[in-house]
Amino acid sequence: MIPILFEGNVQSFTNNGLGRLADAITCKVTEERNGQFELELTYPITGIHYADIQENRIIFAKTEDGGNNQAFIIYKISKPLNGIVTVNAQHISYLLNGFVVMP
Repeated sequence: MIPILFEGNVQSFTNNGLGRLADAITCKVTEERNGQFELELTYPITGIHYADIQENRIIFAKTEDGGNNQAFIIYKISKPLNGIVTVNAQHISYLLNGFVVMP
């Protein structure tokens, strides 16, 4: 599946959002048992959606195990190196880490 870029406030992933990241060089999802669930994407600065890739936007992508597509929120974009940026994103469930709940 080609990763899809969405605005950060989207709750439904039934359309193409801001666009499909077909120019992506790599898109790797890493999931550790009881650990991190992250996406790493490399994208050329000449790609059609390079200007749209920003922090706090969502990338909707397929996981490595072939499971359901998952949403990841962008938290870091590297500076271009040889015309390529690396985008790091965490699973959207990480957004709940800052909320305090009653015991």
